[in-house]
Amino acid sequence: MRRFTGLSCSVVAERDNGRNTQRVKKVFAVILNYNGYDDTIRCLKSIQNSSYKAVYSVIVDNASPDGSGERLKNELSASKNNGYNSPEITVILNSKNLGYAGGMNTGARYALEHGADFVMYVNNDTEFTETTIQEMAAVADKDEKTGIVSPKVLYMDEREKIYCAGSRYLFYRCGNVSLGRGTDAKNNRNTEEEITHAEGACLLIKKEVFLQVGFMKEFFFMYFEDLEYSLRVNRKFKIVYAPKAVLYHSSGAGKSFGDYSALYHYYFTRNRFLIFKDHNLAAKLYVILYSAAISAIKSVSVILSSDRKVESLISLWNGFLTGLEYLLKLKKLDESKPLIR
Repeated sequence: MRRFTGLSCSVVAERDNGRNTQRVKKVFAVILNYNGYDDTIRCLKSIQNSSYKAVYSVIVDNASPDGSGERLKNELSASKNNGYNSPEITVILNSKNLGYAGGMNTGARYALEHGADFVMYVNNDTEFTETTIQEMAAVADKDEKTGIVSPKVLYMDEREKIYCAGSRYLFYRCGNVSLGRGTDAKNNRNTEEEITHAEGACLLIKKEVFLQVGFMKEFFFMYFEDLEYSLRVNRKFKIVYAPKAVLYHSSGAGKSFGDYSALYHYYFTRNRFLIFKDHNLAAKLYVILYSAAISAIKSVSVILSSDRKVESLISLWNGFLTGLEYLLKLKKLDESKPLIR
């Protein structure tokens, strides 16, 4: 059952049979699932417990081989018997793995077709407080120029520490830098501000952004698509960090380079090059040198601490070489579909 607080919800004025009326703006939460039934259910339950009055959950399964997508669809289709509000939950089963952007975009298109005012992209390894969505929507409504709102994300297993409290794009770092990471959440990053990157664990997007800017680029498959999207959105809209909107995240990639998966090493390394594929020669040269240096540092960390040394090193340097080929136009990039390893 929903519990409501005294916080106000975002509303929109409408005309109904000649009368002026107001309705609460609809938030469609798109939760991406891939072999993650338990995480998805935990995330869904926390969203369903939101104080915001108009949240519609859309679970998109990226062709999970463990059958979790079918399990979610079967169980939630009978959701009235499981304590869920069934009209507010939709499960979409993709026929193949479309990656982060492809899966999220699938849900966003459904949401926009069904009257969404906001679309919220959500990793399934997250947990919301009762007021997270309420606070994000409130910040979004403060300024019509705000297009995306990013919450204060804390570690799931160390809830007093910041995972990402806003993020900024820095060219000299060839990507984004998460703000406040590892610091005490209570005493840091408590001021609302404009940022230049919305971290992909959770972001609230106004429907106007999709209409004017479009969707995330799906060829990335995983990693850096949120940065590319943020850079595009920033040309027309503001991206705002909302410190009162607190979210917990499991940080699936790991907390050190040695913990990261082989898939992370490949796609993150490759996709850094893709971000800069249209830059000038001087910028590309810098990106190559930076990527070589950071890949060498990661390699040392993998050798010293990873349980999957060979697999991780092969993936990392394959990602480097493949990305380099795309950066230098030695390999043609097909942007019409996910670029899967």
